[in-house]
Amino acid sequence: MKQPRKASRLFKKNDELMLQQSDVVLDSFLANKSLFAERFFDLADPFADQWAAASAIARAARPDFELVAEQSLESARLETLMKQGRNLFQTVMLYTQLAFPDNAAVLHLFGRPQYHSIRSSHLKLSVLLISTFTDASKPEYKPALIATGLKEQEIAQLDILAEKITLQNAALQNAKKNRMVATIERIAKMNTVWKKMALVCKCAKLVFQNDAAEYNLFLLADGQTRMAP
Repeated sequence: MKQPRKASRLFKKNDELMLQQSDVVLDSFLANKSLFAERFFDLADPFADQWAAASAIARAARPDFELVAEQSLESARLETLMKQGRNLFQTVMLYTQLAFPDNAAVLHLFGRPQYHSIRSSHLKLSVLLISTFTDASKPEYKPALIATGLKEQEIAQLDILAEKITLQNAALQNAKKNRMVATIERIAKMNTVWKKMALVCKCAKLVFQNDAAEYNLFLLADGQTRMAP
């Protein structure tokens, strides 16, 4: 699977502060638009409208905390299923020991020796549950297990839980991927706003070279931002 490309912000302050600064600078730009357009043709219309539109698009991007919350929810659901799977496997092992006392071969067949090393692996636990379900369902083992008190639905639940774990793990991986993609898209949108603001601030140095008060309205704080090359 092709990994999404990485993205880097062109600024160091958080997104909301950058957008707030952009709004302030845009207002100052609009008040002096003709002066900028006279010296820099690229800043003539529709530059201001494009800047405002880019800001609106960036502000509408989903914040990371929402995506983190969704990912955490999927992770919690998966861990709940994993816990259920572990508990069910241990239940089956208990009844296996009762039905086949001192029979290490059956315990090995049902996967007991490998359980502790794979109990935290979503993929491996799912595979183990399926394997245990398959063996526990065989006629040479199932009647003895049922006779000791293991319920048929508990055996069936091995297969059901294995599928649920697999599907929920896929949901978690999708949530992680969606967050990564959304982050890349959000950073790109923020960078678009930043570039427009940075361009205007750079041009303001010439436009207001004899007006320090106006020029100060277009200063980008040192140590908080970095100019795009």
